Amino acid sequence: MKLKFYLAAWWKLSRVPFLSVGVLPLILGFVLAWRWGYQGSFGLYLLTTATVILIMWMTYYMGEWNDLEGDRINRDFNLFSGGSRVLAEGDLPPWVALLLGYACLAGAVFTGLYIYLQYQTGPMTLLLGGIGIFAGFFYSSKPFQWAYRGLGEIFVGFSYGWLPIATGFYLLAGSFSHQAFLLSIPVGLSIFNVILINEFPDEEGDRAIGKRNLVVRFGKERMTDLYMGSSILIGLTFIKVLLLLGQTPLWLLTISGIPLLLILSSLLMVWQEAHREAKRLELLCRNTLLINLSITMILTLQQTIFPSP
Repeated sequence: MKLKFYLAAWWKLSRVPFLSVGVLPLILGFVLAWRWGYQGSFGLYLLTTATVILIMWMTYYMGEWNDLEGDRINRDFNLFSGGSRVLAEGDLPPWVALLLGYACLAGAVFTGLYIYLQYQTGPMTLLLGGIGIFAGFFYSSKPFQWAYRGLGEIFVGFSYGWLPIATGFYLLAGSFSHQAFLLSIPVGLSIFNVILINEFPDEEGDRAIGKRNLVVRFGKERMTDLYMGSSILIGLTFIKVLLLLGQTPLWLLTISGIPLLLILSSLLMVWQEAHREAKRLELLCRNTLLINLSITMILTLQQTIFPSP
């Protein structure tokens, strides 16, 4: 029974379902490279995905350790905010998250070096991996603590938008692509909105520990305006990229209506001040995450079916 309990606690602490926000953009980068005729071995795909997961786990674990005081104070959290609650509720001792964070850091460095040496993927491999580790480790860790300085949202948009897409493409092609940049715009903006709206339930706890993210710095009212403006940009750039980067059949255009409807629904909820009600705010957090995931999957599907140039 104890083993089952600890495994369940590890699963919650590791936030496994949320790994999708980093793995799916990486796959999009792979698919874009495939469309241009570049391929790699199965081992390269597997190790790259494992490295991205290790970097995300490092970020999650270090965040749990560094934000523990705020998570203990926070009483307004929901399924998408406030951390995993594993440390805050005492299911695991805090040192476990710290140990796992450093273990994942070491693992990511090792696998990144192995990819570079074994598959001769080019000098930018180390720089791309280094940027991911640097951004993730110092997202909540001193001395930089991006999430505490109003920079965390920007780093999230970059690290879960352009960075994994460009990395997936570069490791196969050995170069960068302007198409990867264009694809990353709606993906990056949508994950920016995810982290932004997830800060709403945590405002009290974040303010208490001096975590001056955008919501704490500027208040919920102003940040709802930012959320709405970003949502409109997400919809416009998503449509633009769909029409610009490939032939989009009618059935795919129909599926593309899913994130657009979710965007419209979220805009309506914000206009109706859903952020003031806990249950509706949780639904808004869920919709915002689904917007990001559905946009990434639809763009990946489009690049898969679009014939090579």
